[in-house]
Amino acid sequence: MTTATMTPPAAQTSTSAPSKALASSVETPLLARLALFFAAGAVLGVTFDGMHANHGILAYLPHEVAFLNLAWWVPPEFGAGGLLLGLAPLFLPRAVYRSLASPAGESAPNKTVAWTQLASALAVYGLSSLVPYHLGWAHPATSVLLGAMFLVTWAATNRRPLALATCAVVGVGGSAWEAALCAAGKFWYVRPDALGGHLVTHWIFWIWAGAALAGVHLAACYVEPALEARKAAEAKRNE
Repeated sequence: MTTATMTPPAAQTSTSAPSKALASSVETPLLARLALFFAAGAVLGVTFDGMHANHGILAYLPHEVAFLNLAWWVPPEFGAGGLLLGLAPLFLPRAVYRSLASPAGESAPNKTVAWTQLASALAVYGLSSLVPYHLGWAHPATSVLLGAMFLVTWAATNRRPLALATCAVVGVGGSAWEAALCAAGKFWYVRPDALGGHLVTHWIFWIWAGAALAGVHLAACYVEPALEARKAAEAKRNE
């Protein structure tokens, strides 16, 4: 004859409370890190798109301009872009994600390399304003400079063909997004070119490509660990 052991309600409550607390403790860092990606996208977008708006590269509708010659919707738009990069571990195909999530010759993310990639991407973005405005370079010469900077960064830090192809897809997609906004009359490039469909300047391709190379790697460094901690907490809670 066996005797059933009953767990007192108080004991059940005491064992479930730590599980809930653990889940909450790992959820908070994840949300905080995603919020940081949003905030970083908004701040960097205002800074560097502001350089474009104040160096004769592009202009926004006068009645939508809120500050620094930028439209009111620029911060949330760039913030959404930053958040999308932060969420990359959740939606990118694993092979594509892994091709961007670690440096050449390594299988794990590397924060130093990821920040180096970001510095290169921001240098490309900044020079896209300064070189045409201060040096008077034409679009082809500007594109050669920006493209060389991106490709050297990819070759030095990644070297994976799939990552390069993915950055190219993002470059085309981002350029198409901006062209659509221009076609809708939300803003315009001062000197669009033929390769940009007479809507945008074609060298913005390199800005978008650099953002993909750095952004996904940063997400692998800072967001994926929080996602893994959440999964581990859920598994422990379900034991």
